[in-house]
Amino acid sequence: MKVTYFGAGLGDVIRSIYLREGYKLLSETSEPTAVIVASHNPYSIEIFRHHKNNSNFILYDLGHKFDEFLHDGMDGSKMLESLVNFAGHSMDDLVLGKSAGYDPIFHAPDEIGAHGHIVFCPFAGSTGPRTFTHEFIVRVLEVLNGCGRPVYLVSRDFPRIDPRGRVIHGGESTVDFASENVICLNNLSVPASINLVKNAAAYVGSWTSLQQAAWFANKPVAVFYPPNWSGATKQSAYAFGIDRPDCHHSDYDSFDESALSAWLTRLCEFSGLK
Repeated sequence: MKVTYFGAGLGDVIRSIYLREGYKLLSETSEPTAVIVASHNPYSIEIFRHHKNNSNFILYDLGHKFDEFLHDGMDGSKMLESLVNFAGHSMDDLVLGKSAGYDPIFHAPDEIGAHGHIVFCPFAGSTGPRTFTHEFIVRVLEVLNGCGRPVYLVSRDFPRIDPRGRVIHGGESTVDFASENVICLNNLSVPASINLVKNAAAYVGSWTSLQQAAWFANKPVAVFYPPNWSGATKQSAYAFGIDRPDCHHSDYDSFDESALSAWLTRLCEFSGLK
């Protein structure tokens, strides 16, 4: 039996879907295929539970084992082998090939029939500095409210504890931000959230999984991050779209409302949205 693997954070799961051949295989297989989802985001598995071909999937939800092995200090390769073996499979059956130019389809039970909107995600799966403060959210929304397009603010609550017992992901409250132009979606499924990005005019928000989805979908991105954030300053693999002409970015200290507004204006003029 062939085995596919999708692990770590939701952004990593999305990267695997676009960059590895496993998801393409799952979309085409007519035989039972193992799907190991070992993500610390408990909602990542929704991508596979709602897939139209899921009658051929044998799903393993191993997020708890990922956390256990991570807490034990396992390196990546050892952890992968341990997860595959724990599911009762062999590394020899693991699909690891690269994908080139594949445009995945995501199936969702709660699809939002919207196009040409702005997706705003100020949360980053963390209580740490990648998640916007209340004050920073307000500053960004003051600009977005003037763009003339509907704004979908997405969030999802789940608890997460680090190896030292600290809460590093908690509630993502949007109660203060809803307005006539800002639609708050607190419980949208993961596949529906990705499709909301794929159908958007642009993504605006924090350095998070949906920003990865936006870049893979070739969407304009405005992303803001903590000062000296290594993911951006060191041009990591997660920053693969940061030098694109349609990407606007800065750290929090350099955030400029007028620059974001000008970017949105150029975006709308170029795309014919106004």
